[in-house]
Amino acid sequence: MNEIDAAYNLVHDYKGGADSLGPRISKSATTLCHEVAEVGTAKLGLKTAVKISVISGDKRILEAFAVQMDCMVLPLPSALQLKGDSCMVRLSDVLRDSSELVRESMADLEDKALTDNERARLERICAQMISSVSAFMGAVNKCHLEGKRVEKDGAL
Repeated sequence: MNEIDAAYNLVHDYKGGADSLGPRISKSATTLCHEVAEVGTAKLGLKTAVKISVISGDKRILEAFAVQMDCMVLPLPSALQLKGDSCMVRLSDVLRDSSELVRESMADLEDKALTDNERARLERICAQMISSVSAFMGAVNKCHLEGKRVEKDGAL
């Protein structure tokens, strides 16, 4: 799916469609519809694409752009919330995501045919797993640095 198709589907799938989303980004519903359908000279701008993605919480435009750049979207919120988290909690997240990847892969690849939805699901699981590993390593590094301070203070 290209970025414009993703934007068109995002706007039309949004609850209330362009009639609801347009005013939230200071555009008329008609203008927004024309931009995502590329009617006449209307074009969807980058700022508008970002606004509708953020307001809707929908990553389709971002994911379509990432595919065009041979990249993938990696959700980071859980990797950025390391305050007070232990390494073991983060490790359990990695193991949970690994288990989910194995389970989904086995189910999706059993028939030797992979649909677009199955591939997208596996990509999301892999991205979450990468995020979990990153969060785990952040917790490990934090623990390591705290241990270094104890060694200096405790003269070990």
